[in-house]
Amino acid sequence: MKLKNLFTLSALTSALILAGCGGDININAGGETTPTNPTNPTTPPTSSPTEDAYGSFATRSTSIATVDGKEVWTLSGNLTGNANGGGNQTEDSITLGNDVVWELSGAVVVGGDNTNQTVLNVEPGTTILGNSDAYLVISRGSQILAEGTADAPIVFTSVESGLGLSTDRGQWGGLVLLGNAPVNACADLANCDAAFEVGNHSYGGNIEDDSSGSLKYVRVEFGGFKINDTQELNGVSFAGVGSGTTVDYLQVHMNDDDGIEFWGGNATVKHVVLTGNFDDSLDWTNGWQGAAQHVYIRTDDNGANRGIEADSSKSGTDEPMSKPTLANLTLQLGGGTNGGGDDAEGILFRVGTGASMHNALVKGGLETGECLEINDASTVANAQGGELVMTHSLIDCVEAFKNPKDDADNVLLDVEAWFTGQEGNIVGAAALEGYQPTAASPALTGGKAGLANMDSRLDDAAYIGAFDGTNDWTLGWTTAIHDEEDSAPTELAPLTSCPAGTANDAADAALIESTDLVCTLTGNITNNLTLLAGSNVKYKLDGGPVVIGGDNAQSATLAIQAGVEVYGTSNSYLVISRGSKIMAQGSEAMPIVFTSSEDVLGLNTDRGQWGGLVLLGNAPVNTCASLDDCDVAFEVGNHLFGGNNDEDSSGQLSYVQVRYAGFKINDTQELNGISFGGVGSGTQVDHIQVHKNDDDGVEFWGGSVNLKYVYLTDNFDDSLDWTNGWRGKAQYVFITQEDNAANRGIEADSSKSDPLGTPFSNPTISNVTILPAGGNNGSDDAEGMVLRVATRAQLANFVIQGGINTGECLEIDDASTQVNAEDGSLTLTHTIIDCVEPVKNEDAFDTTAWFEGQEGNVIGPVELTNGMPTASSIALGTGKDMSTVDAFFDATDYKGAFDGSNDWTQGWSYQP
Repeated sequence: MKLKNLFTLSALTSALILAGCGGDININAGGETTPTNPTNPTTPPTSSPTEDAYGSFATRSTSIATVDGKEVWTLSGNLTGNANGGGNQTEDSITLGNDVVWELSGAVVVGGDNTNQTVLNVEPGTTILGNSDAYLVISRGSQILAEGTADAPIVFTSVESGLGLSTDRGQWGGLVLLGNAPVNACADLANCDAAFEVGNHSYGGNIEDDSSGSLKYVRVEFGGFKINDTQELNGVSFAGVGSGTTVDYLQVHMNDDDGIEFWGGNATVKHVVLTGNFDDSLDWTNGWQGAAQHVYIRTDDNGANRGIEADSSKSGTDEPMSKPTLANLTLQLGGGTNGGGDDAEGILFRVGTGASMHNALVKGGLETGECLEINDASTVANAQGGELVMTHSLIDCVEAFKNPKDDADNVLLDVEAWFTGQEGNIVGAAALEGYQPTAASPALTGGKAGLANMDSRLDDAAYIGAFDGTNDWTLGWTTAIHDEEDSAPTELAPLTSCPAGTANDAADAALIESTDLVCTLTGNITNNLTLLAGSNVKYKLDGGPVVIGGDNAQSATLAIQAGVEVYGTSNSYLVISRGSKIMAQGSEAMPIVFTSSEDVLGLNTDRGQWGGLVLLGNAPVNTCASLDDCDVAFEVGNHLFGGNNDEDSSGQLSYVQVRYAGFKINDTQELNGISFGGVGSGTQVDHIQVHKNDDDGVEFWGGSVNLKYVYLTDNFDDSLDWTNGWRGKAQYVFITQEDNAANRGIEADSSKSDPLGTPFSNPTISNVTILPAGGNNGSDDAEGMVLRVATRAQLANFVIQGGINTGECLEIDDASTQVNAEDGSLTLTHTIIDCVEPVKNEDAFDTTAWFEGQEGNVIGPVELTNGMPTASSIALGTGKDMSTVDAFFDATDYKGAFDGSNDWTQGWSYQP
C-alpha cells in the first residue's frame, strides 16, 4: 500500500464511522461537508421510490447515507438485464438514475462475455463513486450508454471525492470497455479471447464496427489503482472496442496509470481532456486503428511520464499494425520525473507502430525531456516507409527530438530531419495563452486543411492544436482547468548546489547579500543547460563572451527559469549561436533579470557595465548574395548570422529585463541591450525591457522575429533600431529616454552598405508611444523617429510626444526612403505627433504633407501622464484595428502603447 493513501483511508474510515453513528454525509456543490437531517444509514427505509426503481439490481448503501442530498446505492458483482427485475431493470438493460449517487464495490461487470448482453444506461448528471477496489467493466457484447451534457456531465470519481475528503490518484479503478473488434494479440480473429491485464476479462474479435455504446460528456477522476507492478488500471481502457462506439467529450483526470489506453480495435474519440495523469496520458498498442481528434493533454511537473506512448505490439510485427489517425492535439508537458522514476516526455512512437498525425502542438517546459522520439528499427522502418507520418505540427520544446540508436550506438533515424522534412511542420514558439493560441501563434494558420476529405472520421479544423483560439470546448463539463487559482510560485526555495555546467564562485557569493551560490558560466557551452531559480543563487557571465552552441553545430539550449538573476562582468556578454536556443521563460511575478555586477553588489550603476544579449539565427538578411550560403559577421566578436529559414527559432524571451549593458570595444563596435541577428519568426519575444544601455536598446539585423510588449527606458543611443532587411512585427512598444543622454527613439534602415539590397526592411508595427529626450547624448541630437536608407514599413497607432529641447520627431531621410514614402511601401497612419519640432522637411520632399495626407494622422497636443493617455485624450478611440490587417495583432482602437487603463509595464519591469 502506498504511504500517501494511509491518511486518506483513515479519513475515509472516520467519515464512514461518523455516518454509521448518525452523521448523514451531504456534500454540497462547493465541496464542503455538512451534516443535515441525521438518519441511521444502517437501517434504510423498507420501501421508497428508489427502492422500487433500483432494488432489483442494487442495494442501499449501509455506510454512506447521502451525498449531496441524495441516497447512495451500491452496485457490485455482475449486472445483467432481468425480465422479472422491474423498475429500472429490464430484460436487456439497467438504468442508473441521477436522483441517487451510485457506489461501485469491487469489480462491477455488465453482462457476460458475449452472453447476457446488457445495456447500462446512465442518465445525465449522474455521479458514480468507486471504492478502493472498484472498477466498472463493460463486457463484450454489452454496452454503456452514458450521455451527459455540458451542464450535466456524468462523473466517475472516488468515494473520497464524493465525501469531500482529500483526493489523489489511485483511489479506485476506472472504466474498462471490452469489444469484439480486431486486435493483433490473436492469430485467429474469429476465435479471439485476449486477456485483459486486470481481472478475468476477455476482448477482441473480427467485428470492426462493433459497438460498446457511448460516452459523452463523461469525467473519470482519481482512478488507476495498482494490483502489482504490472497490473494496473487506466482511467478508461478501450480493449478491442469497435468503430460503432461513440466517444465525445471525455476527461480523465489524475489517474495513477495511463489516462486512456487502446488495446487494438477501431474506436474513434473526440474532444478528449487528459490532465494530471501519472504515467502516459494517451497510450495505444495491439493494433489500434481508430482515430482521435481535439485532444488536450496536460501533465504535471514531477508527476507524469509521456504525453503519448504508442506501440503496435510487443514484437512490433503482429497484424493488424497499430495505425491510428490523429489530428488537432495539444500537449502541454510538465518536467522532471514521476514517482516511478520516469522522465517527463512528449510523444514516443515505438515497437512497430504506424500513425497518421496532423495538426499536433507539443509544448514542453524547461525541465521536459525529449518531446518527439522514434524508437527501435521496426518503427524507424515505418517512418521511412510512409506508415508513420506527422504533418502540419508544431514542436516548442527545449529538448525537441531524440534519435533512435542500435546496440552499437549508431543513429537509425534523424528524427528532427524526419519531422522538418514533412509538410507544414514547425519547430518554434507556440505563442500560447494558457492552452489557447494567441493571435500571434503560427498554430492558427498552420494547420492541415481538408481533414474530413482525407478521413471521414475527422472534422475540418485547419489549425494546429486542439483549440482554434476562440472556441473553448472544455468549458462547463471539465474539472481542474478553469476553477483553479494561479498556482505559479511567488517565492523561490533555496538551492543547495549550482546546476551542472556551472561552477560556484564562493568569493562573489560572500559579497552579495542573501546569496550562498554564484553559479558561473564561461566560454563555449555545447550541452543543454538549465539555470534553476533559487532564493539564494545568482548566475554570473564571466571571461568574455559566453557562447551557447556552435555555429549551426553542437546546438544547445540555455533554459532559464522564472525568477533567475544573471549578472555580467565588465567584458562579458551572452551569445545564442545559430541553431541553438535560449528559453528564458519568466513570469509577471518573477521576471528574469540580466544586469551588471555593480548592480548585484550594490555599487553605483551606469550604462555599459557589461555587454548584453545577442541572438543569432538562420533567417534572411539582405547582406548575402545567396541566402543558401550566408555568413554575416556580427559587429562584435567572431559570431555569424543569416540564412534562408524565415521560421527559424532562437527560442523565447518572456518577461526579461536587461539592465546597464552595452559596453563599447571602440567607436564602431558596441553592444546593444538585445541584438537580433537574422532571428526568425519561430522565436517568441514578449514582455522585454532594456534599461540604460550604452548603445541601442534593441536592434534588428534582418530576420523576421516578432515582438509584443517592449519597454525601452533611458537607453543612450537609439532605443529601437533596425537594418539589413528586418521584416518582423511588433505591437505595444513604450520608449522613454533621459534628457541629454539619448539619440533617437527609432532609427530605421534597410541596409547600411547597399540601400537596394533585398529583402528590404519592411516591418509592421502598431501601438507605439515614444517620449524622446531633450538635448543630446554628447554628439547626437535627441530626436523621435528617423526613417532612412530605403527602409519600408507599415506603421500605425504611434504617439510621439517630445519636450522643449527635443529635435525633430519625424524625419524621412535620403531619396531612397522618400521614394518608398511616395509609392506607398512606407506608410504611417493613425499617429499623433506632439512636438515643438514635429517634422523635418527636406528640399526634395515635404514630409509634413506626406504625414498629414495619410489617414488618421494629427500634429497637435495629446494628453498623456507618464505615457498613459488620460480619459479625455485624443489617442483613445481613434486608432486603427490592425488585427484586420494581420492576425498577429490584437484588436485595438487607440493610438499609442496604452489603452488608458491597463499599464502592461507594471509588475514585471524595472521602474526607473
